[in-house]
Amino acid sequence: MDRRTRQGTLIFETIRQAQRPLTPAEVHSVALKEIPNMGLATTYRHVKALTEQSIVVGVDYPGQPTRYEWVDGQDKTHFTCRGCDKLFALDIPKSDELPNLEMPPGFVASGGEFIVYGLCPNCSQE
Repeated sequence: MDRRTRQGTLIFETIRQAQRPLTPAEVHSVALKEIPNMGLATTYRHVKALTEQSIVVGVDYPGQPTRYEWVDGQDKTHFTCRGCDKLFALDIPKSDELPNLEMPPGFVASGGEFIVYGLCPNCSQE
């Protein structure tokens, strides 16, 4: 969406300022505090447009909804909290080296994901 609207600017800033990747529903929840009558479909449309413009990127992990984070050019290690189901981007550099995996014939590995699970600071104190 090239045209800047109040809703679009709010969604843009919500994701940019977030301390962790957010689902569209989480983005919408934050946005409702500023624009109470904004529809969820509006949030999804703006998140889709930001993704198409490569301003945000979707973070997908098995069993989790897609979350979106600001594209800053840095690869990230993500942490999934088993208590609250929130996803966090950690300031731990990802290694470009793959572990020594014996791949089946014909398979050529070029990358991988490292998923860390556990409890976030809020949940670990409960």
